Amino acid sequence: FKCAQIMSDKIIVNKVTASGILRLDLLQYQPDVVFADFDIKNYLFQELALIEKEFRIAMEAIDWEAYQGKAVSVYCSVDAIVPQWVYMLVAARLKPYAFSVIFGSEKEHYIKLWENRLLQADLTGYEGEKVAFRASEHIPEALYITATNVLAGKVASLMYGEPGLPKVIRKY
Repeated sequence: FKCAQIMSDKIIVNKVTASGILRLDLLQYQPDVVFADFDIKNYLFQELALIEKEFRIAMEAIDWEAYQGKAVSVYCSVDAIVPQWVYMLVAARLKPYAFSVIFGSEKEHYIKLWENRLLQADLTGYEGEKVAFRASEHIPEALYITATNVLAGKVASLMYGEPGLPKVIRKY
């Protein structure tokens, strides 16, 4: 027996293994990159307004190679009117160096990269199976939603928690 062990004359059955529940640990898709921020505020006149000529000069003076291989989050931390082309210009400058560039916070960037890795993963081995997502406070809620969207309707049942006592979310 694959899920049983014979001890003396007794058979001990591993009920977790016998249940056929597969554990899906979303932590295995966690991105492993170095993050960097690019705050537009630092290039505004008195942190309030954009003066195009000065901004373009400042962009020429930046050592863009410092962002090599990093996941860069571009944002403006002050309440200022920043034209959309400014973000485009910064992204165009970062593109040759950065691993990834997004508008938003580092946390948002981290979650987007994590979701992308999950969406690109080969999860065909879970199709038609009972699947339990590992419970962890280190996994953002957004990942559970993404994983549910990916596997809903493709698995026999979707669960949350440890395979020994999971919460059934949905049976298909």
